[in-house]
Amino acid sequence: MKTLLTFREWIKTFYSRFEYIITPILKFILAIIVFTTLNRQFGYMPALNKPFLIIATSAVCAFLPTEVITVIGGGIIVAQSFKAAPEAAIISLVFVLIFYFGYMRFVTKTGIIALLVLISYVFHLTFALPVVLGFVVGPSAIVPVIFGLILYYYKNGLSDLVNVLAASADGEESVQSFRYILSGLLENKEMLLTIVVFTCVILITYLIYRLSFEHAWVVAFITGGLLNVVLFLIGSVTMSVDVDILSILMGSLVGVLLALLIQFGKGIVDYQKTELLQFEDDDYYYYVKAIPKLSISESNVNVKHINFKRHE
Repeated sequence: MKTLLTFREWIKTFYSRFEYIITPILKFILAIIVFTTLNRQFGYMPALNKPFLIIATSAVCAFLPTEVITVIGGGIIVAQSFKAAPEAAIISLVFVLIFYFGYMRFVTKTGIIALLVLISYVFHLTFALPVVLGFVVGPSAIVPVIFGLILYYYKNGLSDLVNVLAASADGEESVQSFRYILSGLLENKEMLLTIVVFTCVILITYLIYRLSFEHAWVVAFITGGLLNVVLFLIGSVTMSVDVDILSILMGSLVGVLLALLIQFGKGIVDYQKTELLQFEDDDYYYYVKAIPKLSISESNVNVKHINFKRHE
C-alpha cells in the first residue's frame, strides 16, 4: 500500500508541475479519438476522415475548452447524416440543437459524455459507464448519457434507412424517411431498457456514494455493478428484449474496477482515525465527522555539510 500511495503522490506532483503541457496533450488525444470514431461509425462522407484534417482540428481543440470538441462532433454527425439522406440531416440538426440549447448551455463541461457513450460501444465499455459516471459526475450525467444512447441507436437506424433508400426503385421511400427514423427510435425496446437501467444505476451509485457510513464508496460501486446486471436481466424478461448478459456482466465488472482505480487516485480514507467534532455559534450546533485521507508525507531529511580545513 505504501508503494501505491507513493506512486500516486508522484503522479499528482508530476501532473501539477507539467499541467500546462499534459492537459493540451490529453485534449488532443481525446479529440482525435472522438473525431475518428464518429467518422468511422457513420462513414458516409470519407472526406471528413482525412488524417490531416482530423489532426489539424484536434490540434486546435487542444488549446480550447472541451465543449468545443462536443460542438465539432455534433457538426460531424450532421454532415455525415446529410450525406446519407437530407431528411436524416434535419433530424440530426434538431437533435444537436436540442442537446446544445437544452443542456450544454447550462452544464457545458459534461456534454462530451454524449459522444463518449458512442465511443464506448467501439471499445466495448458501454456497460462500465453508469457505475463510473455515477460517482465521478453524478445525476448531471443522466441527460448526456440518454442523448448518447439515442445517438447510437439513431446511427444504426440511419444505416438501415440508407439500405432501404438504395433498394427503392422510386422515390416513395424517401418521403417516409422521417417516420422511418423516428419510429425506429421510439419503438426500440433495447434502447428504452438501456436508458432506464443506466439512469437507475447512476442515481443509486451516486446516492450510496454520498452516504457517510464506512466504506460507502466500495458498497456504491459493487451495488451499482450488481444492479446493472440484475436490471438488464429483469428487463430482458419483462420487455422481451434479447441482451448479451455476458457482455453486461463483464462490462459491469470493468466498471467496478475502473471506479475503484479512480477512487484510489482521488484519495482513500483512514477510518481508524475518524473524528467526531462538535461546535456551535449563536444560531446553530454543528456536528462534523472528519476522516483523514491516507497519504505519504515526504520525510524530513537534514543534510549536514562538513568542511574539513587543512592544517599546516
